[in-house]
Parts: sequence; structure tokens; C-alpha cells
Amino acid sequence: MKKTNITLSIALAAVFSASTAFAEAEVTGKIVHESAKFTTTGTTIGAATAHDKDVMKTETSARIYIDGDAEELQEGATYHVELNLMRDSKGIGKYDGNESYTQRDALREAYVDATVDDWSIRAGKQQVVWGTADGMKLLDMINPTDYSEMAQNQMEDSRIPVFMVNAEKTNEDGSEFQVVVSQPKENVFAGLDRSINTSVRSSTTNNPHDQGHAFIMKGVDSITGKTNGFLSIGPDMGAIASGFYSIFGASLKATTTVNVGAFVQMPAASVAGMGIPGGGDGAGTLFNYGLMHDTNLDNGSTAATFDTTNPDSMFEYMGDTTFATFDTFAGMGTQYVYDMPDDADVDLALRYKNTTQDGVNYSLNASYNYDKNPIINLDWRNSSGDLLLLNESAPGAVKYTLTSLDGNTEYGGDAGRYANLRFTQTVERAKNLGGSFDMAIETEGLGAVVLRGEALYQKDVYSPVMDKAYLKVGNLVDSLSMVKGDRFKYVLGADITALTNMMVSAQFIQDRNLDFIDTTTTVGSTTGNRYTADYATMHMTNGFNKAEKDKNFYSLFFSKPFGASGEHRWNNIFMFEENGGKWNRLDAEFSIDDDTQATVEYNKYWGDANTQFGQLEKSSNIQVGVKYSF
Repeated sequence: MKKTNITLSIALAAVFSASTAFAEAEVTGKIVHESAKFTTTGTTIGAATAHDKDVMKTETSARIYIDGDAEELQEGATYHVELNLMRDSKGIGKYDGNESYTQRDALREAYVDATVDDWSIRAGKQQVVWGTADGMKLLDMINPTDYSEMAQNQMEDSRIPVFMVNAEKTNEDGSEFQVVVSQPKENVFAGLDRSINTSVRSSTTNNPHDQGHAFIMKGVDSITGKTNGFLSIGPDMGAIASGFYSIFGASLKATTTVNVGAFVQMPAASVAGMGIPGGGDGAGTLFNYGLMHDTNLDNGSTAATFDTTNPDSMFEYMGDTTFATFDTFAGMGTQYVYDMPDDADVDLALRYKNTTQDGVNYSLNASYNYDKNPIINLDWRNSSGDLLLLNESAPGAVKYTLTSLDGNTEYGGDAGRYANLRFTQTVERAKNLGGSFDMAIETEGLGAVVLRGEALYQKDVYSPVMDKAYLKVGNLVDSLSMVKGDRFKYVLGADITALTNMMVSAQFIQDRNLDFIDTTTTVGSTTGNRYTADYATMHMTNGFNKAEKDKNFYSLFFSKPFGASGEHRWNNIFMFEENGGKWNRLDAEFSIDDDTQATVEYNKYWGDANTQFGQLEKSSNIQVGVKYSF
């Protein structure tokens, strides 16, 4: 039985106990079908082949809502259950059906509402909405979000319900106080799997996550991608290092005077003199080693095309890595593990809402929770999973060795014991303090203008930091690390009504990294930049894109009913990000009758290929659907 079915059975058994009070339930629902196709030809990030204007989605879902009284639990108590049964014949892997704690969860919601003294209590699986910004989440810090279709889905659909106790109280002065104790879960991104194979991967077991999914981003592809992902490249590099060890034997570990860059410049005679077969020069030999594998190890077939100044393949980034260090890599594998908080861990969030005498609505929000964005930690392990120590030696010509933590046992080709590079996906706790406001101002030219804003200060959130000096010398663990810091995010918006009944909303959004890193590291005689990388776009093909210290977004949203009695509606949101990324979603709903609606949606991504939106240009799509309510 699938995990989702087990969860569903337990939840339903708890809600629908042997009580006659639950027998009289109101059942409503809707059946939705959506089909989407690409609007451009090309290759999406991480895909093996290019696509035409193919169908990318054919999803049919049934949302079933069950509501009733729960008088036997408490007088006046009610319950609500939302089931979501779906199937997508074009879905990649697990995206073809239900999966727990995603937007495809079979059990979307299951909670009971009751009153205890002056408190309204909602207990069970649910979602709590705090934020009001268009196209992004700021104060919405309680529920995680499923970004497997970027931001194309409505937030109430992409928001992931979790189990929680949600308590609210209205005070005598009209203010409100809310306490939420919730289950910690993380945001979902295509390419970062929960249900993964945690066994060690070798060069013959390259299993990329979600390959072919339309919305894998470059940052994710750098970790789990088939061609450019460290998870796949590691075992292939280990196989090549094993090949060098078979030629050099124990002397490989002592070869600190030859590194990748120097080897590339060697003529054929020098390569042959080292006992390396093939008859080619250094650049050609290394390139041919790379061709034996299907990851992006080396695309410079000659010394002239092997570019360490503007690298876009693995060995080009590792120009100062010595042959001695390659002894450490010999036989290496990689392993991806998933480490989330257990069921005893909880998130805590508080909110206070009130209105001033001048009519300004405001809230103060705070939470101590696991940050919803997953992080990836790297370390070296032995075959038993024990942590290993990375040792740096030979100053000026850096050489790395791996040993047990006590230093008594060495790993690598010479030792005959092979190490594995482990990727651990986890989340860490953060402290959040924020607030919101909105107020209406009457103007002569524009009528009522609603001004609104949200702000959030985050302490101890993690960002990826790239260190190219360490990457040059082959220190893979320290070349990409997650570093703790503080951020401040805010959005300012204005809403007006134009052309009788068209809502127009404009926003300015800024994400400020208060602990932004941009410095230089020196390792032996090697120097390189150390900087905060852009989580969404860092990639081997763009120099592991540096983030912006202060990243700006701008949005414009329109919504208007149309038809003889306003029975139809169209919406359009346009978002522009700093450095040129753009996204536009135009959607419309047509009411056929009281129970049936037809929908159409067009999502276009374009702009600089190394921006959050621009990288998804080949994922632009048009979607049509129909909804029937009962």
C-alpha cells in the first residue's frame, strides 16, 4: 500500500469514528481536467533531449469536500475533509499521481473546528494564509509550497497543508491574537526528491532526479542533474581517478608537481613518458577520458579550448587539482540522503492583528520554525557511513587526503579503501519577525487607492556559498557550502480599481541578504572568488552564478470580470526581476453554466537565461481545462 493511502486511511478513520454524528455529511466537490503543451521548442534544464511543442501535462483530478457536525466531540464542533485524487499521464516519475505533502497529496485537508473558552480552535491538516502579496510568498511562513510547476498554480493549490493546531482569539478591543503549532515540512522543488534511492552511486548507476521535468531550475540541476550535477559527476570522476591509479599505482599519491592544468598543456611525448596510453597529448587524453562518461567532465578537446578563465565543465574548474589529490578521488561514489525533523519537532508561529483609529490594518508576525527552503550539506563518508576527515597538505602544491576522524585509517586508491561524497538534504531552524499593513486613501483622480506592505526579517537562514579556490584544488566539500546569515525582505504594493471594475495592482519586492559574501580565498598558491551564489540559477555553465546582495522584483497584476453579467473573468500578472528575467501569466475562466467552467492559461518565461524566470524560457506553455462542480 502506498504511503499516501496509509495516511489517508488513518486520517479518515480518526475523523469518521464510530459515531452517528458523522453519518450526516455534506459531500461536494469538483472534477478538473487540465492539458498543457510547450509553446516553444528546445531543451529544458536537465532534460536529455530537446522537445517540440509537445503536450507536457494531461492531469485529471477529483476534489471531494466532506463537511459535517462533530457534536460528540464538542457541542458546536464541525469537521472538514478535502480529498484530492489525481492522475497525470504525462507526469514525470512520481509526478504522475498522488504523493504526500505535495500539491498532489490525496488528503489535502482534514480538521475539526471547535471553541474552547474564548478561543477558536482548528486542529488537523490545514493551511494558514498570512501573506497577501501577488505572485510570491513573504509572511506566508507556516505552510510549505510546492514549486514543482514554478508559480503557475494558484497559491491555495500549491500551498502544502500540514498537521497543526491553529488557535485564534478576538479581544475586547477588536484585535486578534493567533497561535499556530505546526508540523515542519519543506518546500518542494523538481529535482530534489524525498523518495530517493539512498544507496551509494557509482559511475554505472547515474540516476538523476526527475530528469525531463519541465521546471527543474539550474540551481537544482547543479546538485542532482544527470550532466551538470555534482551527484552524477562525482562517481564518473572517481572512475577516471581509478584509471590514473591503475597506471601510476602508489606513486599517484606522491605526484604533487602535476595538476590538471599542467597535464592539459603536455605534448603527446610527455604524456607517453608518464606511461599513460592513448598516444594523444594531455588535453586530448583528458577529453577522451571524459567521453567515456555522460556527465560534463571536460568539453575542451585541445589545450586552446580548455578554458580555466571562463570554465563551463568540471575539469576546467579544477585546473590546480594535483594528481596526488586524484588518488583520494579513486573509486569515489556519491550518496544522497534525506534528513528531515522527526514527528516530535514542531514549528511555532504567533500573530497579532489590529486596526488603528485612522483605519490602518496591521499585523505583527513572529515564528520559530524550520526554514522551508531545503539545504544541501556535503561531507565525506566511508562505506559504513562514518564521517571522514579531509586533510590539506603540501603547501604551494595542495594535496588532499582522507582519513578516519582519529587519523589512523586512510582512504583512496593507494589505501584500497574508497570514500563517498554524501549530499544531505535537510532544513534548519530560523527566527522570523515581520509585519504587514494596508490602508485605503481616497484620491480625486484614481478614487480609492489601497496601500499595503509586508516585511520580514529572517535570522539564521542558509544560502549557498561558492568558493572557486577550493574547487580549483579539488576540495569539493568546501567549494560549495551552506552558510548561515540574516535576510530582510519586503514588498510595497498599491491597488486601484479602473475602468469600472478592473483591479490593478503594482508591487515592488526586495530581498536583501544582510550577510552577503563576496571575497577572495587563497589555498596554497591558488586564489579564487568566494561569494554567495544564486540559489535558483548557479550552474556549471554560467560560472556558478553570483547572487545579488539586494535582489529586486517588480510586478503588475490586472483582474477584470467580463460577459453580459460579469460571469467570466480574466487575470494577468507580469513579474520582472533584476538582471532581466520576466514571467507573464494570462488566465481566463469562462462560465458555461452554474456548474461548469472552462479555463485557459498562458505562461511565458523569457529574458536573461541566468535569471530565475529567464532560465525557464523553454518551459513556456499554454494550458486549457474544464471544471465541473457538484
